[in-house]
Amino acid sequence: MTKEIKTILVPIDFSANAARALDYAQMLAKRFGAAIHLVHVCEVPSMATASMDAYAIAYSDWSQRLGDEAERELTRIAAGVHDAKVSTEVLFGNPARCIVTAATTNEADLIVMGTHGHGPVMHVVMGNVAERVVRISPCPVLTVREPRAADWHKAQSRSAAALVAGLLTAALLLPIGVTRAYAQAPQEPTAAEMRQRVTGAEVYRTYCATCHGPSARGDGPLASSMRRKPPNLTEAAKRNGGLYPSEMMFRTIDGRQPLRGHGGPDMPVWGDAFSRSRDGGDANSIKETIESLVEFIESIQLRPVH
Repeated sequence: MTKEIKTILVPIDFSANAARALDYAQMLAKRFGAAIHLVHVCEVPSMATASMDAYAIAYSDWSQRLGDEAERELTRIAAGVHDAKVSTEVLFGNPARCIVTAATTNEADLIVMGTHGHGPVMHVVMGNVAERVVRISPCPVLTVREPRAADWHKAQSRSAAALVAGLLTAALLLPIGVTRAYAQAPQEPTAAEMRQRVTGAEVYRTYCATCHGPSARGDGPLASSMRRKPPNLTEAAKRNGGLYPSEMMFRTIDGRQPLRGHGGPDMPVWGDAFSRSRDGGDANSIKETIESLVEFIESIQLRPVH
């Protein structure tokens, strides 16, 4: 006999795909008379405080701000849900584990979540969260994918020319008035390169996205509170005459060998942070971690459109 569905848990990361998952959850909730529990997971660095007291205070403050902002956004989203009782929860930690813990604690009968990503690397990273939830969830999981490109095209009534223009504007987010168009370069990485970039993408999401933003355009949740706006990392090559400055990027991230003329320490010394993280790390592993992050950032560079 099929178990009655009384509570549906929906992980929300404030993406379009999460919104689609919520739409599915609302339909199911109306059908079964179920309640909806919205969960957002803030994934922040976890570090020891030895000789890093200033960073520990900063991270505590960041966590509080992230949590408050997430709760406000969840409350706003919950207000738009009709015909179902809605509750919200903000958690901190590993996304997959927190989602499963929330499902267990709230006795969820079903999890409805999206799988999404920007490009092949982030698709793998975000897809991994859904995959892990499916593997260890105490209840059934319904995953909602992004519409296929063909399905999306069929849904449009605009002319072909208008459609192309709309896609370029939406996908590239280019400012009006630029004299040279830039786009995400198509990537066909080898299996080894993909593993390297996936590692870098995971590091980026954990340590960098709070300031630089999930899309690396300098629009993270904490960007507005910083004295200097984080740079758009997708334009690092563009700012350097079209050449990606991998060595400068490595030393900037590492932070232990500051660049002359680079200015003050506007972000944490990640070389130290990685060595004191919960996973620890020797000099070689720290170097590999930073290299994976540098390579990931290179993979998301905007390239000139010829």
